[in-house]
Amino acid sequence: MSTVYKKFSKSDVSITPFTAHKQSTFNSASLSNKGGSFYSASFPTVAYKNGSNFEWANSDSDPNNHKKFLQLDHLFYRNAKLEYHNKFSTVKYFDHFRELYDKVNILSLPYKTIGYKIKPGSFSLTQGSNTFKDDSKGNLYLDTTDTLPSKFADEKFKIFNLTPLNGYKHYDLSIEDGKEVINVPTSYSKKGLLDDSFLFNEIEYKNVTFQQHPTYKIPSIVFNGEDSTVVSPHNSRLNFNSDDDFTITFKPFGIGWNLSQGVNDNKKRYLLSKSTTKTVIQSPNLSNNTITTGSSQGVDVEAEPQFPFEIYHQSQSLYFKRFDGNVTSEVNINISQDAANNTSMYSFVKSGSNLEIWSNYTKISSSIDITTQTQNKANLYIGSKGGTNNFWTGSISDIAIYNKALNTTEINANVNINSLKPYVGNVFYNNGLVAITHPNYQSILSPANSDDFSLQYQGTHLIYENEYQCMAEQHEFDVTLNPSARKIKSKDSEDLANFATGSNFKPYVTTIGLYNDDGELLVTGKLGQAIRMTDEADTTYVVRFDT
Repeated sequence: MSTVYKKFSKSDVSITPFTAHKQSTFNSASLSNKGGSFYSASFPTVAYKNGSNFEWANSDSDPNNHKKFLQLDHLFYRNAKLEYHNKFSTVKYFDHFRELYDKVNILSLPYKTIGYKIKPGSFSLTQGSNTFKDDSKGNLYLDTTDTLPSKFADEKFKIFNLTPLNGYKHYDLSIEDGKEVINVPTSYSKKGLLDDSFLFNEIEYKNVTFQQHPTYKIPSIVFNGEDSTVVSPHNSRLNFNSDDDFTITFKPFGIGWNLSQGVNDNKKRYLLSKSTTKTVIQSPNLSNNTITTGSSQGVDVEAEPQFPFEIYHQSQSLYFKRFDGNVTSEVNINISQDAANNTSMYSFVKSGSNLEIWSNYTKISSSIDITTQTQNKANLYIGSKGGTNNFWTGSISDIAIYNKALNTTEINANVNINSLKPYVGNVFYNNGLVAITHPNYQSILSPANSDDFSLQYQGTHLIYENEYQCMAEQHEFDVTLNPSARKIKSKDSEDLANFATGSNFKPYVTTIGLYNDDGELLVTGKLGQAIRMTDEADTTYVVRFDT
């Protein structure tokens, strides 16, 4: 008996998802026409209630300037390492470096072009002479020979890092969280903060201020030369003995060897040291009640004489020193008086038995290190010697300590990008957002930049392959509805032509249709060549289509 319609069983149908990538290419004008946009945003350095003086994007053209910044910060950046599970995190924790300073340029891609996400590794943006690409991990880097991510030291070697990332929030100490402070402090002091490394070193600011580094455009810590310092509690990771390599890098400005501070007074002014002072919990005094508030608080006392490193400025020289209790090893470089506005990146390297000082790309001086055991329990001090004396005047940014000796390539890469990381921003693949965050590249994607940009990326689109197995048993579909097999060539005729009445006649299948329960044709499948039906075996036709 012939069958016109046949229902499918569940085993006859399968749906398989897969992804396809579609290339999209835009410039500044075509992006807007397709529903994309780009804009600037900034942290409010004036009180929220003051609706004017938008210092980054013009308030008339973008009144929501600060709101965009705060939204981006809240969703992706603020406390990203501590609240990773609350962020839009689509990449591995240790691979996505999120650093948002006081200004950002944001690119919003047309959602219909990205599908459910941008394909990692496919994004490229060119404006002027700069081309930026993503590293497949959610980070944007400047695509030049000297600034590739592979040129930089792996983040796992960075055991201390103080940018300071949120220093821009304290440029103006009269504003706190967008509100005007009544009793304005002259300096910033706060305990219980964390550095910007993945190791969450505790830090404390004492009587410092912040300013934007005039060359690198990032927040720098300003020391007043009298009582300001930054202290991080003792950490055994910073105890480098004779068999340990390490590197200390930072960028100073107004490093204190100018005439106003007296380059010839021969006074030592400490930039970085792990020496002099340690914090201990004193043994209980039987005459005191141990439940008294403060009885078990840490007390600063003199540390062991040996130390793994001290970096200080004296007269017109910069010193890098180690001491094991008996033997001192040191290396120094001379800095001329006209270097008061110096903007070099300095690297202090212990490599094997050598101590080295680098200024930008150049190793200026080296000497032999003959110390042995230099570990102690001293805190790490920045801007002073032990937090009590030899205070330094000037500002420092991008302080980092690595537990390896950086090689020439890694040192040069830091200088080329003016940063300790190769990245200038982030790509948030699932959200279709791109953020340029590095202060030195804030002209990129800025509405104020008249240079046209071009970009390309691949959207990841989820597609389903639908497969229907259409099985015709040997007794089914054994007649044809083709009018050419009728005596009268009409579909309304019931009489078969003579050639179609014999036992040797078998119809041919040329078309398969898939219908819904209402008999409506949904899919038509055309065979490449006609297939003759048989009454000797079942026949299965496979229809596949994508949706």
